[in-house]
Amino acid sequence: MKICELLREQDIVLGIPAKGKRSALARVAASLGERVGRGQGVALTALLRRERLGSTAVGHGVAIPHARLDAISAPAAMVATLQRPVWFDAPDDEPVDVLLALLWPTADTEGFLPALSRFCRILRHPELRTRLRASGSPAEAYAWIQSFEGRNWARSGGNASRTGRARLPSLLREARA
Repeated sequence: MKICELLREQDIVLGIPAKGKRSALARVAASLGERVGRGQGVALTALLRRERLGSTAVGHGVAIPHARLDAISAPAAMVATLQRPVWFDAPDDEPVDVLLALLWPTADTEGFLPALSRFCRILRHPELRTRLRASGSPAEAYAWIQSFEGRNWARSGGNASRTGRARLPSLLREARA
């Protein structure tokens, strides 16, 4: 499933104020919880439970908080940038200011890992991370995501650092738990 099939322009929130990891996740959970009709509490509990297994930060100021929920029938995604980076226990020790969050129905056993992998892969592009941080509107950020998602990965590279490459398999393993 493509990111732009999960993500709508209205699912992009720029400049979220957050004092730390938990408050950033709470803001994300409020948006995602509303989108899936389960409320902030259910979404936040699921995201925090997953975060306890290991940080969803992948490096370069990016985190991909995600969780699987029994109570939803369709996946939901959102992109958020933070006003100021927050500590997220990232593998490169860099604070996080870009989040691409995902809630996925537990019953859908086929699509979750490929979608999570696609999210990780697209955010390995330094230019996309820069463009998201500099976006002046959700429409601009969405256009950049569409642009990068349409690129041929074999030709455009991805330029993942060793840290980023090492983190992707562990993120995928943890997601199975």
